[in-house]
Amino acid sequence: MVTIYLVVPVLVVIALVQATVMPHVAVWGIFPDLPVLLVSSWGLLRGQGEGAVWGFIAGAALDLLSGAPFGAATLALIAVGATAGLAKGSALQAHVALPLLTVFLASILYDLVFLFVLRVAGDTVVWVDSFVRIILPSAVLNAVLIPPVLGLMRWLDNRYLREEMEW
Repeated sequence: MVTIYLVVPVLVVIALVQATVMPHVAVWGIFPDLPVLLVSSWGLLRGQGEGAVWGFIAGAALDLLSGAPFGAATLALIAVGATAGLAKGSALQAHVALPLLTVFLASILYDLVFLFVLRVAGDTVVWVDSFVRIILPSAVLNAVLIPPVLGLMRWLDNRYLREEMEW
């Protein structure tokens, strides 16, 4: 049984690293989005339901640590987990490029949903500039990084979490 005692601490630590460390390792303003990588890889491995649950937990942790409107990261990561879960199984067996494409698109979805929530909350969003300068390069970086992350998550799944998630 996947236990909440393992999943929540791992995702909270990832959110903490994302909020505190990752901005300091940015190259040209771009850095890996660890929660997107973990949630999308878990969705690829275990499907929409578990991907969305992991997205909720990681998103809530990120929302607690950020200055953005509460719920922005949560909604975006739930969408990422559920969307990546659509490719469960087929993405891992069809072709090596399918997980890369899935994470590329999931990264774009995350950022667009996040920006949409910011806009709804009343913030000014420069859509085209954000898309070209931040969203696309970030999506490419996340796609490049998904093979080792997916391998680690597959190992974690096989080693510790093989049963279906129960709460």
